[in-house]
Amino acid sequence: MKDHSVYEDKYFEVISPVPALHCKDDGGHLILIKKERVHDRSDMTLQEAIDFIRVSMAVGKAMYDVLGVERMNYTDFGNLGLDDPGGSKMHLHFFGRARKQMHQVGGQSMVFFPKDHMIYKGHLIHFSNEDLTKLRDKIADILKEEKYRKMAELAGIE
Repeated sequence: MKDHSVYEDKYFEVISPVPALHCKDDGGHLILIKKERVHDRSDMTLQEAIDFIRVSMAVGKAMYDVLGVERMNYTDFGNLGLDDPGGSKMHLHFFGRARKQMHQVGGQSMVFFPKDHMIYKGHLIHFSNEDLTKLRDKIADILKEEKYRKMAELAGIE
């Protein structure tokens, strides 16, 4: 597992992106990436789809528990990456929403600057190594719960 990775299994990896699109102080940002490229979630196998839901549920719960966020936003930006070599790749963003927002407006849709904007060049705070360790540990604990173990079995993970 890489330093910026908080979870990895046979189908997916969850990373703390650098640069982040959302400041740690506003609730933080993680990304669920499918290891094998697919264009859309409808292209996943049954096992991959079950694991996608399993991992997204566990990561969201861990962000609630570890970071104390008020709300989780699960966002699939299908247009990001259209100009990348090979085209877009299905992935899911996790945006925690803190009770007090510094860079966003609470209760409103999130707003993002263009991808080369200066705000992404050091202004937004990323998760610390301590934060990432706490998230890793919490995700591991959550995935031991019965419903997640059952989902892993259905996904062919265990």
